[in-house]
Amino acid sequence: MGSDILKVQLNAIESEQIQAFVDNHPHNTVFQSPVFFRFYQGLKNFKPFFIVYRNDAQEIEGVLLAVFIREGSGILSVMSSRCVVYGGPLVVDDNPEVLSTILESLNRFTGIKALFTQFRNFRSWPEESALVFNKHGYTLRDRLNLIVNITDINQTLAGFSSSRRRQLKKALQAGAEVKTPSGIAEVRQLYNILNTLYREKVRKPLPSWTYFEKFFNTLVPSGNGIILLVKYREQIIGGIVSPITPTHTISELYVCGLDQEFPQLFPSVVATWGALEYGHSKGLQCFDFMGLGKPDVAYGVREFKLRFGGKQVNFGRFARRNNKVLYAVAEFGYNILRKLRKV
Repeated sequence: MGSDILKVQLNAIESEQIQAFVDNHPHNTVFQSPVFFRFYQGLKNFKPFFIVYRNDAQEIEGVLLAVFIREGSGILSVMSSRCVVYGGPLVVDDNPEVLSTILESLNRFTGIKALFTQFRNFRSWPEESALVFNKHGYTLRDRLNLIVNITDINQTLAGFSSSRRRQLKKALQAGAEVKTPSGIAEVRQLYNILNTLYREKVRKPLPSWTYFEKFFNTLVPSGNGIILLVKYREQIIGGIVSPITPTHTISELYVCGLDQEFPQLFPSVVATWGALEYGHSKGLQCFDFMGLGKPDVAYGVREFKLRFGGKQVNFGRFARRNNKVLYAVAEFGYNILRKLRKV
């Protein structure tokens, strides 16, 4: 029954066919499209690949876009290697045979190139599909997320907590503004704020500058992404980087603000509001906060996000350890590194 084809390069015809399939799938997402494949290509420490399932008539019945991600070089590169799938695979009618073939191909190709493979789900899978994931070594782990409906922006605002509405009103009245970048130099200023935040507070890896530069130069012009800045008296004090699934979803990939330096302007709040309002203006249906963490683990960002209202969901993540020994060593080393960064 059919065949699966692994692609690390796409020609124009293949790209067009895959894009048409993704666009017509009920669970379509930009993260599974050739647009994002081309975005990843050439980025340091990112190596994307497609698995495309075709039936005997050579019609596409399943698509999976995955990306190998590493940090740094040398031993750090090896110990941080993972394979990540955002919102996929996309399979016609969730056909279990097609899904099984795709997962088998994924496991075979991934091998020991990545310590683990992780599916970041954008929906709940049917029970039959979950069993297929289990069969191929994947375990579903709880992960919360927040989805906000933006079809009626007044209703969206009404769903905010009273304190969040006060903060937004106060910031806008004081002169905080949401604007698009005038050029790459302003995107670089936003990146500098984000880089400081990740280095000093988040203490997690952040992609290099070229990732954000390419996002601005490729995804923004194509309508598959937007970068918004929060300005006060022409100074950039925050912003947000958001991928877009046309007609449907705008997502929070990265958001930041000089909240301590400008405590009365709440730049992170204004940046998030800017993305909600922008998505509504483009006829999108919802805003995806891209994660609230594990339900049984304290997560400071969760409280910040929940004050924007919306619907809390738990789609979870399917994960598979491809090299259990190295994974255990890497996890131990990562935890030690994070503790050292806090000192």
